[in-house]
Formats: sequence, structure tokens, C-alpha cells
Amino acid sequence: MKRLSTVVFLILFSAASVFASDADFNKVDADNDGRISKKEYLDAGAKAFDKLDKNKDGVLSGNELKKSNKLDAAKFIQEEDSNKDGKISREEFTKAAEKRFKYLDKDGDTYITQKEWNDVKDGINPKNTKTTPVSPLMIFTF
Repeated sequence: MKRLSTVVFLILFSAASVFASDADFNKVDADNDGRISKKEYLDAGAKAFDKLDKNKDGVLSGNELKKSNKLDAAKFIQEEDSNKDGKISREEFTKAAEKRFKYLDKDGDTYITQKEWNDVKDGINPKNTKTTPVSPLMIFTF
């Protein structure tokens, strides 16, 4: 009985992960065509930036980034803060999103498919690189 309970739990946990992944994908796929264009991805990024920029000063401080609970703020700032001012500007945030889009678009067709999206959510490295680019759009909820 204990083994059956464990199996049922694992199945339900896996299904919940898929549904969460599908929900995130569908939020970004604004035209509901089953794939995410670069414009859709960057538009979702702009919304994420606005949501995080609590004081509306046009930059994300370490404290604003830390409040997301889904991001290593220090690592994100270290990797994406190109002018080294300790904050992430909208431009820097967008550049991070562009890098992530390129990373996610495994086949280079300028769209992210549901499979490409799920592969990254499931921890599969689509480009077989040693590191995954830190990005606002795979770590924040849309």
C-alpha cells in the first residue's frame, strides 16, 4: 500500500509540473498559436520588469529582485548588469531576455515551441552548454 501511495504521489506531482509549465507557456503565447515568438517573449519580459519595479524608477534594485523568491538576485546582477551600477535597467533586463530566448529556441527557427519550453523547465539543457543563462523569464511567474 505504501508503494502504491508513493507511485500515485509521483504521478500527481509530475502532472502538476506539466500543468504549471503549460500555464506559463500559454500566458506568454499571446496569440495562442502554440509557439512563442520573440516579440511575445520580450513583451512578457516587459510586463515582468514592470511588476518587479515596485518603486517605478525604471531600474531593478537587488532588493526588488530578491523579493521574487525565484531568482538568485546577486547572480543575476553579476551576470546581467553591464554598466556595473548594481542595478538592472530595462535595457539590461531585455538583453537578458533576448539571450534566454536564443537559448530556449533550440532549433533556431525564431519561435519557442511547447517542447523547447518544457525541456528547459524539466532541466534539459537544449544547447548542451555548461551553464544556463540567468534570465527573468524562466524564473519569474508571468
